[in-house]
Amino acid sequence: MASENAAKTKLERQEVEYRLRERERFLRTLIANLPGVVFRCRADENFTKEFVSDGCLELTGYRAEEMVGATAATSWSELMHPEDRERVLAELRRLTENEQPTGGEQFQISYRLIARDESVKHVRDRFRFVHDSLGKIVALEGFITDITERALADERVRESENRYKLLAENMRDLVCLHDLDGKYLYVSPSSETLLGFAPDELVGTSPYNLIHPEDVERLRDETHARLLEGETGIIVEHRMRDKKGGYYWFETMAQTVAAPDGTIIQLQTVSRDISNRKDAETEMREAQEELAHLLMSEQEARRDADAARVEAEHASRAKDEFLQMVSHEFRTPLTTIKTLVRVLQHDGKSEAERARHLETIAAECDRQIDMILNLLDVSRLEEGDVDLKNEPVDVNRVLYACDKIERPAADARNQIFTVERDKPLPLIAGDEKAIRRALCAIIENAIKYTPETGMITVTARHVAHHGIKNNDAETDKKIAAELFGDLPKQMNFSTGEQLAGEEIAVIVCDTGRGILPEDIPKLFQKFYRGAKPHADSSTDGTPDDAAGKAETPGVGLGLYLAKRLITALGGRITVNSEVGRGSCFTIFLPVWDERSHEKDALDEYDFDEGKEYAEKTPAGG
Repeated sequence: MASENAAKTKLERQEVEYRLRERERFLRTLIANLPGVVFRCRADENFTKEFVSDGCLELTGYRAEEMVGATAATSWSELMHPEDRERVLAELRRLTENEQPTGGEQFQISYRLIARDESVKHVRDRFRFVHDSLGKIVALEGFITDITERALADERVRESENRYKLLAENMRDLVCLHDLDGKYLYVSPSSETLLGFAPDELVGTSPYNLIHPEDVERLRDETHARLLEGETGIIVEHRMRDKKGGYYWFETMAQTVAAPDGTIIQLQTVSRDISNRKDAETEMREAQEELAHLLMSEQEARRDADAARVEAEHASRAKDEFLQMVSHEFRTPLTTIKTLVRVLQHDGKSEAERARHLETIAAECDRQIDMILNLLDVSRLEEGDVDLKNEPVDVNRVLYACDKIERPAADARNQIFTVERDKPLPLIAGDEKAIRRALCAIIENAIKYTPETGMITVTARHVAHHGIKNNDAETDKKIAAELFGDLPKQMNFSTGEQLAGEEIAVIVCDTGRGILPEDIPKLFQKFYRGAKPHADSSTDGTPDDAAGKAETPGVGLGLYLAKRLITALGGRITVNSEVGRGSCFTIFLPVWDERSHEKDALDEYDFDEGKEYAEKTPAGG
């Protein structure tokens, strides 16, 4: 029985020993495969290692047995980096002295080791203190992990942060981090230099509080909204207010900050003060505008100089032509007068012949007087030495005077000269002598350009516009059609804006050779005499005929004087013509709105036209 119990006890002991060996093997295998070093060390001055797992070889280059016992090749404290050794040992001593018996708290220290190959390893040492039955610390047990990669990564991050911080703190640009609403999360110290605000004053506020009101909407729509839609690297120029209230120009580059999954989590801006550049651009633009203005002024000056030169050349040519015409116009009648005087000095002429010669001499004298008066009138008009009256004028009285003055010339050419008028006609406003002078000039022009047996008709009509702008050409066409029948479509009519109101229209129509369309705009120029239309094949055999100016006596001042006088009196002249059929000149003058005083009618023709008109006009006519 005793032997059986002994055998059973032996088996049980063997079973227990087996299990213990298996457990130890399992623990050793587990410890050997842990990514680090499991250790136990005494709580002595050097924290001598009592146990080190096989992971020691990979971490330090030393086998476990080289690190344990009195024969150890090196101690753990000797493997510590010289810059970390004193700090770590001092921390361990402090913890050992302060550890309470009821402890059990886990502690952690990070430091560097120098491995056998002299490589530097960063480790994290986690441990607990082991107490004896009396509560005294007798050992430390823990686990050392290699954190070299993480430490180096953290170090790179710190270095990057330090560089970024150094850059942000020393750069002149304003570097900011914003949330998605735009509020400042970070503001670089340069904000104080650029805007006068310390970074802490801006963090948590909106940049739109500083942006110029005129730029806010543009930045919200063109920059902020585009960033939130995923666009990045947007550059925009805008103005920002500093602490003193002044605005400065900035150029801002805005970017997005995204999470690993691509979600936009923040916005980043870098702003640079470009006020000096803007000022330079403004100065350059103003300089360019000034230069362009100077160039334009120079071009205008050149054009003006060229125009002045052309005008001077034209004036010179006109003067030469004028002198030639005046010389011709004076010489021809004087030659005629001289010849006839010599003829009259000899006896043998009948009374009829003497009377005819004297009449010719008188006509040539009148021609000289008329030309001299024209020249004097032009001189007075251009010097502003003409004092025109503004008084009520009886247009029928003017027509009567013009009829008396011009009829002899028409009769001499066997022309049909008719003066028609509406009765009664309202008074017109103006200067009677000036109006008569202008109307006579137009009638004389019609007589000159109308062949013998032709027809000249002078008509006065009352035109009421009833507040509507009329076309003078249409009015002239109707009047001309009444006088000469239907006119062809190609008849050339000048047009002008007709003001509303009442006017008297005096129309002088002839059946002369007509006016070329290109000559109509030039009719009222000084010294201008139109060229003969090709449709007029007449010739008088004079040198002027080659230039198209045959049968056109005068110096080209009559129509010029007429236009100047009528315009000065507030009226206007229109012209319509058809080559080969004739022309119509219409003078429009405003109706006098208040009947006024009588006036003196004696003029340079030395007859009292008022007396003769009163004698030949029935009462109320």
